[in-house]
Amino acid sequence: MLCQIPDISKGVISLFVSGRLSAQDYRTRLQPAIKSYRKDWNQVCLYIEADVLLEGWEFGSLTGSGEVQLPEFDALVFVGGPDWVGNSVRLMGPFMQGEVAWFPLERKQDAVSWIAKRSAC
Repeated sequence: MLCQIPDISKGVISLFVSGRLSAQDYRTRLQPAIKSYRKDWNQVCLYIEADVLLEGWEFGSLTGSGEVQLPEFDALVFVGGPDWVGNSVRLMGPFMQGEVAWFPLERKQDAVSWIAKRSAC
């Protein structure tokens, strides 16, 4: 499940994720938000908060069919989630086109400050 939550900072797409994400989540929630923010703010900054129940993407969404592709973004911060989330962000961060960070849930305010500094708004 992926849902948009109230923006944590002006010009920052703020999302909450839990369970198993689907291609439909990507198409109906993430892609439209990114297009809108790119048009309105001329950048894409993402704040994604996860609970410990996050499992990742449904396998069928990632089978190479191009259904789910990492969108272009300027900055992304991931907050919380199971242990593997922080490890994944640290591992994949250097290969991403925008700035990427991960913070444990108890450092949520640090994550909010980090992404707010990167937003041009």
